[in-house]
Amino acid sequence: MTVLARAHHNPADDAYQAAVAAAHQKLVDAVVDTRQVRSAVSESWRRCLKLHDSPERVIAPSTISTTVLEEHRKTHPITAVLPMLETLLAPAHDVGLITAISNTDGYLLWVDGAHQMREQAETIGFAPGSDWSEESMGTSAPGAALSTGTPAQVAGAEHFSHHVHNFYCSAVPLRHPSGRVLGILDLTGSATAVTPLALAMLSNAAQVIEQYWSTHTFWHAHQQPPVVAPHTVFIEVASGNTARLGKLRLSNRHAEILTLLDWHRSGLSATQLAHLLFGDVAPDELPTRLTTVRAEMSRLRKLLSHSGLPMTVESQPYRLQSSITTDVSAAMRALHRGDLTTALQVAPADLLPGSDAPGVVELRNHFATTLREAILADASADQLWSYLGRHQAADDVEAWLLALKILPANSPRRAIVTATLQRLTG
Repeated sequence: MTVLARAHHNPADDAYQAAVAAAHQKLVDAVVDTRQVRSAVSESWRRCLKLHDSPERVIAPSTISTTVLEEHRKTHPITAVLPMLETLLAPAHDVGLITAISNTDGYLLWVDGAHQMREQAETIGFAPGSDWSEESMGTSAPGAALSTGTPAQVAGAEHFSHHVHNFYCSAVPLRHPSGRVLGILDLTGSATAVTPLALAMLSNAAQVIEQYWSTHTFWHAHQQPPVVAPHTVFIEVASGNTARLGKLRLSNRHAEILTLLDWHRSGLSATQLAHLLFGDVAPDELPTRLTTVRAEMSRLRKLLSHSGLPMTVESQPYRLQSSITTDVSAAMRALHRGDLTTALQVAPADLLPGSDAPGVVELRNHFATTLREAILADASADQLWSYLGRHQAADDVEAWLLALKILPANSPRRAIVTATLQRLTG
């Protein structure tokens, strides 16, 4: 590594930026020049070259609709602390920077700050509803922070897409009290955004928010991440809007297949898997469906082989190794042994809410029913309150009435319960 690459204390330095720009040109030929670039950036470039054919093809981020964006905003825990964040980050706005908050999938939920810089950022698609994960836009501070789970700074030519080379950004993860990343807090704008002071401001804001979450929300600091056996590969299919395998984002179809194979541990034939994915298949359509299943399995195996994770899908029948499990299976096992706290934490959301595969729909309904029955039968006040934060409980009058019954008389949560019941019962 050259002296320029080691000068990480000032990534906006003109000489360093010139060296990085020269190294960036080599990315077109899939060459990562580690001598000229900070190690965190070169590592991100390598990840991005596996995701994108060339930086020249990374032009604009993918986006979600306004309706979907509003739904994400309503359900994200950061909503409750936005006024606090505005106060903590006001100094950054005063010097012309903008702040952004993403969810765990990389979609920006809010962008705020200096008006002129917001307008400039919109020209590259840095706006609410846009995806700034590495899968969408390559190397950026939000994308790198999501991929690594650590603070990141990306300056000018360090960005994977040359369309972003006029911008500088710092980002830090926002974590659930258990340690799970819930999103990213970002500063973007001029070179001021990559100073040590900028990163310290973000880190301080994240620490304040995480401390608030640990004591004021549905979660509690004493809860721990799900316990799985050593060397177990954990697939997240009931933890949010996107399924994940480690840092790898799964397509909906691959997530469906892995979920079904996890539930049917003895294995499934191609025909059985086709029926669970597509429902009743007419005899003349079955060959086409089987071809689709086999093609998806081939793509899934290729994806897993490049993931670096110690897992494969065996054949005849298709089945998972014993060291692989999904969060929803872990939650079901917790329910069977009467451990409600772990079940709520391990699978904090619906099972693959975007899936309409018959086999997945059946599993989703089974898990939701089993969890609800366990909650109504034996939940503590804290466990019930955690359950009421889930989408499936939003209109569950019986569960909200139970909260009114078991919450302490002086609990501030009773006001929320009363207001919710008034809405539900008219």
